[in-house]
Amino acid sequence: MRISKKGTVLGLDITINNTNLEIIFVLVGFLLSLIFLYMSRSYWIADTKWYVKLTLSFLVASFISSAIGMILERNSIIGGIFLLSVFLPFLYVFYVSGFLLVDGFILGMLEGGYLSFYSYFKNSFDRLAMYLRRLIMAFFVFTSLYLVIRAFTTMNESFQEIPQNEISKFIFLIVILFIFSFLLKETIHGIRAYDVFVYGPSGSGKTLLLLALYDQFIVFLGGERKEFIVSEKNNESLKIGNMLAALENGELPKSNLRTDLALYKLSGKKGFKPVRMKFIDYGGEHTKDFDSTIYQKTIDDLHDSFGTETVELNNKIEDMSYVKELQKSNPDNFAQSVEKVVFAHIYKSLVNAGKIIFLVDGDYIVNFRDGDGKHNLTKLFGQYSHIISTFGNEKSYAIVVTKTDKFEDLSQILENSNEAENIEHKIYKMFYEINTFKEIVNKSEKIPIYMYTVSVDATMKPQIMGYGDAETQQKCLKINPWRVVEIEKFSF
Repeated sequence: MRISKKGTVLGLDITINNTNLEIIFVLVGFLLSLIFLYMSRSYWIADTKWYVKLTLSFLVASFISSAIGMILERNSIIGGIFLLSVFLPFLYVFYVSGFLLVDGFILGMLEGGYLSFYSYFKNSFDRLAMYLRRLIMAFFVFTSLYLVIRAFTTMNESFQEIPQNEISKFIFLIVILFIFSFLLKETIHGIRAYDVFVYGPSGSGKTLLLLALYDQFIVFLGGERKEFIVSEKNNESLKIGNMLAALENGELPKSNLRTDLALYKLSGKKGFKPVRMKFIDYGGEHTKDFDSTIYQKTIDDLHDSFGTETVELNNKIEDMSYVKELQKSNPDNFAQSVEKVVFAHIYKSLVNAGKIIFLVDGDYIVNFRDGDGKHNLTKLFGQYSHIISTFGNEKSYAIVVTKTDKFEDLSQILENSNEAENIEHKIYKMFYEINTFKEIVNKSEKIPIYMYTVSVDATMKPQIMGYGDAETQQKCLKINPWRVVEIEKFSF
């Protein structure tokens, strides 16, 4: 489910999120477009210079065509609708006034269409959004200059001062253009949707979730895996194939040693749309201080250790193959610097990822009232909130609660049922008692944030505090995923 800010009116829960505000933006944009075109109707005449008509026809057509790409990406629908609501009236006025130049219109439609479908088939809309924001600025500057030139031309032709009402109208038109630009830039967002990074502390169920998602990628997405493991004792047992074989024998994956490092990347396609999901499993302390200054110092330290250029380290440290090359060429230095390599790799992965998945250990839910679960969750959500603030709103985030089987008996609950959604809402209400989680909810007004509850084995019985044998339960573990497909949907 998508997280949104909650409020209460007359005792009823209501949902208030940025979508309502964006719809208002769309309506305001459409109204301002009509006002602007009506007030400036005398400027759109057929005998205007051809290059002016060509440029504006190209820009308007490009916006309309690119809007298709924005609408295809679910987090950018409002931006696409806004583009259409503003520029379809321009297209109509240009056409009926003879201002529209067919050559410019066709070029704009082709160029915008190419960018839209390229973004769709690459599952990456960040470049489309960046390109559109630049075009919006170009439209603002070019149209403003055109209005200025038209005003001075009118003054020179009449050999008299421009009437005060004309000056007021001109200023008002410029203000409307500025408002266009501001609203459009606020509503146009694009996400590098194919690149998903899974982040969570040790013990959060990351390894078993990796195995469940591996099954989804292989069976349904024609996927493949890449892995890189550095370990003195667990090098073989940390490989996905060997972990799956161990599960077949009823054995859980081995815990990482402090010096163990395992990087995994799953790649697949849904139709034409690619997606890749990255995991990192490190036995040492989990990184908490994500800061650009600390990152730059870390890169400088790695430069001193490996003798590699800082520019190359900065550009490639996210690449698993590059990390593998560092380890192969300098095994001793790598062993000494592994913690810094991990920090730099995670930081750069968070920078470049279009979607970030935060894992929450289901054990915290079980211990929420009677143990230290609430305390641990308060710290964890504080860290996740800091990451969201640090790495910006040009991303989509998901909070994934693992081990839901320890909280509820899932054996009779279908994944897409109302009962399954009720479990999510129940856990959401528990989280909402925590101020650091409320901070994340507040961020959802501007950033798409989702929450999912999953399990890798829906046949397990819930763990009751003080009863049963948790170790015996774990020994019966199988890969029988429950709502893991929701993570796949989030990824696309």
